[in-house]
Amino acid sequence: MAGAGVLAAAGLVAKVLSAIYRVPFQNLVGNTGFYVYQQVYPIYGIGMVLALSGWPLFISKIITEQPDDAHQQLVARRLFWSLVGISAVLFTIVFGGAPALALAMGGNIRLTPVIRAVAWMFWFMPFLAVGRGFAQGQRNMIPTATSQVVEQIVRVAIIIGVAWWGVHTGWSDYRIGEWATFGATIAGLAATLFLVRTLRGVWQQPITLTVKQDKTITWRHLFKRLWFEGGLLALLAALLVLLQLVDSFSTKALLETFGLSATKAEYTKGVYDRGQPLVQLGMVLATGLSTSLLPALRQHFVRQDNVALRHDFQLTMRLAIILSGVSAIGLVAVMPAVNQLLFGSREGSAALSWFVLAIVPATLMTIATSALQSFDRTRGLIWFVWVTMTVKAGLNVWLIPHWGITGASIATTVALLPILGYALLRLPRTLWQGWLPQNWWLKLFGTLVVTGVFAKMATLVSDNLFGVSRGASVLTAVVAVIVGAVAFVVMVATTDLLTTEEWEALPKGDRLYAILKRGKE
Repeated sequence: MAGAGVLAAAGLVAKVLSAIYRVPFQNLVGNTGFYVYQQVYPIYGIGMVLALSGWPLFISKIITEQPDDAHQQLVARRLFWSLVGISAVLFTIVFGGAPALALAMGGNIRLTPVIRAVAWMFWFMPFLAVGRGFAQGQRNMIPTATSQVVEQIVRVAIIIGVAWWGVHTGWSDYRIGEWATFGATIAGLAATLFLVRTLRGVWQQPITLTVKQDKTITWRHLFKRLWFEGGLLALLAALLVLLQLVDSFSTKALLETFGLSATKAEYTKGVYDRGQPLVQLGMVLATGLSTSLLPALRQHFVRQDNVALRHDFQLTMRLAIILSGVSAIGLVAVMPAVNQLLFGSREGSAALSWFVLAIVPATLMTIATSALQSFDRTRGLIWFVWVTMTVKAGLNVWLIPHWGITGASIATTVALLPILGYALLRLPRTLWQGWLPQNWWLKLFGTLVVTGVFAKMATLVSDNLFGVSRGASVLTAVVAVIVGAVAFVVMVATTDLLTTEEWEALPKGDRLYAILKRGKE
């Protein structure tokens, strides 16, 4: 549990960095420069998920199954060379196929060097995945946590540095994008250096012939498990990035169908891409809490402690619904001001309001699928990953020509519903027994409505008082967030939406609960 806490904290830092750096980057390079970067970002994002969470999680699981150090090291070595082969294939596809990929991304051949710049990152994937997975399998979470934070800090520093330098020296948007995406490779190298000691442990001792002949860890058996079990974990972890990939291949061309010129379509896609960091920020608190609570589910499942299992699952789900709901409603209410505060204009605020609603299904889907992995009930999930991508692509084709980027935003939110529904249905029914107090949904609905109304009223009043300049938007956003937060806390306290235990699970929640309790008395 302590190790899980370390990983959760590192993951939280990495997610915040990953979301926040896009704001200064967009401010420096503008919407078209942001479009160039975001078009290629999903390729990096997939590689990052494979090296950070998908395959390391699988490798750690298979390492813990081994009876001794020799078996663990042999498994790690064979998985390493298997991943080298996969990395070589991915590099060849991305680097060699860059012109074709660029043409598929809206017919923009100028993206070719940008795509090739990110391809080099795949060569570090075996080192990162095996180094992290081997350490986690030995219950040492520090190497994973440290390398994760180091990787993000180096990458963000390079991206912001390149953007500043490129703008001040007159680089084109595409040259800035090329060097910014190459930052992923340098960051991968930095993270690998932090894993050198762990990787040495993989080749620490010679392996006897008896161990090599163990039929449960043959090359074929391990590769099959890596492909199917590890692949499923990677696809689930990368689902939101895969939806971004669908947008990279379809949105620009469909915006031209909507009636925009190629240049205007690139600019507008850059406006639409503002939604990604907003969704990431909206998910941080809810997913951070769930990440720290979910390891306990596996522990309870293995021990067959059904009472504790049901208790922790229900606590996680209730908090996730409340926090993701208020995050989404709050962002919708203050969207124009937040949009201008972060990105310099209020363009696309309606589309971004639809986009941030994806916070709710994305958060709940993440928790539900993680719980299914804890219970070994993942059958069918891989098909719903492809269903999600197909629905997203189909809705893009249908909605964007009529509603522009608003249609793309709606498509993202709706596409997550089938896999969320399937994941919830796959969870054991016993987990839902008595999971909600009386009138819980009514209390939640009332709390969200009141919070949203007060935050929106504060936004409108502040706009009239302070104006709609970027500087004024700072005041508007601060006032609206404070008003909305106060309204939320008052409603939660008044309706008793949160139990004492749920208050204590929130950051500083115990202190806030004590203050509210004294106020009631």
